[in-house]
Amino acid sequence: MDGQKIFEYYEKVYFHELGRKEQIFSRLSIPLATIIAVAGFYSVIIGGDRAAMDFNAKFLFALFLTVSIGFLGVGVYFFIDALLGKVDQNMPEPNVIEQYRIDLLTYYGDEPDPEARVAKEMHNYYHEKYMLCATICTNNNDRKSSSLYYCNHALIVSALVAVVAYAIITIPKL
Repeated sequence: MDGQKIFEYYEKVYFHELGRKEQIFSRLSIPLATIIAVAGFYSVIIGGDRAAMDFNAKFLFALFLTVSIGFLGVGVYFFIDALLGKVDQNMPEPNVIEQYRIDLLTYYGDEPDPEARVAKEMHNYYHEKYMLCATICTNNNDRKSSSLYYCNHALIVSALVAVVAYAIITIPKL
């Protein structure tokens, strides 16, 4: 691959990762709703009649409820990591880039063809910035995707264990 193809590749990766970041954020609404639903389900479970239960049933209920709350905590941790994560690095603002170009024109003003030299330096500058920003965004998006994956799994286990705790508290009534 020649330099221009590599430049185009890094540019494409950078914009792809920006789109991927938005997709990850849009997928966070379901885990948030699940967190709220499971937390609300705990109020139903805790409000159940535990007086009619024997010691073993109370122990199992407390165990399953504690495990469920623990998995919910893990899910919330990974949700926050997916939501916040690490800070991405974006391309510099256009005014910063333009000031850099003007500084280069001033610096290379004594050379025979300063415009050509500045154009080459600007190409190198963009190449470096696209490569750096794309790398940082890729690493951050991979981490956010993994956190979202682990969040979903923890929430599923939390909900399933909460259902078992609910079953334990309702069995004596049947």
